[in-house]
Amino acid sequence: MDRKTFIDTVNNMGTLTPAEVRIAQYFMKHYTMLPFAKIDELCKQIGIGKATLGRFLQRLGYSGYLAFKKHVSDELALTLTTPVERYESAQPSDSSPALLASHYEEVMSNMAKSVSTLSEPDFNVAIDYMQNPLGKLYVIGSASSEALANYFYLLARYLRKDVVWLKADIATLPHQLVDVTEEDTLLAISYHRFANTTIQLVKWFHEHGGRVIFVTDQAVNPIVAYCDIQFVVESASTGFFNNRTAGFALIEAFIKGLSCQQEKNNRFKRMDELFEEFRVFISSANR
Repeated sequence: MDRKTFIDTVNNMGTLTPAEVRIAQYFMKHYTMLPFAKIDELCKQIGIGKATLGRFLQRLGYSGYLAFKKHVSDELALTLTTPVERYESAQPSDSSPALLASHYEEVMSNMAKSVSTLSEPDFNVAIDYMQNPLGKLYVIGSASSEALANYFYLLARYLRKDVVWLKADIATLPHQLVDVTEEDTLLAISYHRFANTTIQLVKWFHEHGGRVIFVTDQAVNPIVAYCDIQFVVESASTGFFNNRTAGFALIEAFIKGLSCQQEKNNRFKRMDELFEEFRVFISSANR
C-alpha cells in the first residue's frame, strides 16, 4: 500500500472518530517512516491506546500493526528517494536564472517550518544536559551529518571540557565509549537514510543510562525510541541532495545555549594562546 492508496482508503471509510482522525493525519504526514516505528512509541506520539490503533487498522483491512507495516515497507523504496535515484530520474533542463533566489526561498521555508515545531522547553532541557559538569558530552554524525557534528564539536570545545567527537567507525567506537557513565550526554545527528552505526550507538548509549539528544528530519525513525529529546528539522529540497540549513541553525542555537554559563573559565584565553603558539592563523601584524 502506498500513501495515495492509504489516503483513498481512509476517505472511503466514512465517519471517523476523533482518535481515528488523529491517526489518519499522523500516518499521512509520516507515512514513509512508519516501518521504523515501534507501536508503543507510535501510540505515545499520536496520543492513543494500542486498542484504538488496532481497531483503526482492522477497519482498513489489516490484522494488526505488523501486517500494516509490511505493506508500507513494500512501497518504501519508491517513496523515500536517494540522491542517486533523484539523479537518475532527473529530466534535462536549462539552468534557471532564478536558481539562487529559489534556493533561498527553499531554505527560508525549511527554517520557518522547523521553528514552528521546535519546542523551547525541550531546547532548554537539552542545554541543561549538555552543560552537566558531572558528565562528558559526546557528539556523533554520519555521512552528511558528520559536518554538523564536527562544527558543533569545534565550538563546544571553547565552552566546556570533556567534549568527545565520536567517529562513525564501528571498530574504534569501543575505545571511545569505555568510560561512558549515566551522567554523560550524547548529541546524535542523523537524517534519512539513517546510518546503522549511529542507530547502534544511540541504542547502546540509552541502554547504559546516558541521556540522548537527537536531531533528525523524520519524526518517526529507528532512533526515536532510544532518545530522551528529539528535534525534527525540515530538509526538503528540489535538488539531488536534501537541505541541511535548518539543522545547522539548530546546532548554532545549541552553541549559543552552551555559551550562557554562570561561571566563565579561561578556555577562550588558553585556546587563543594555543592558536598563537602553533601559528594556526595568519596574524594581521605579519601581513
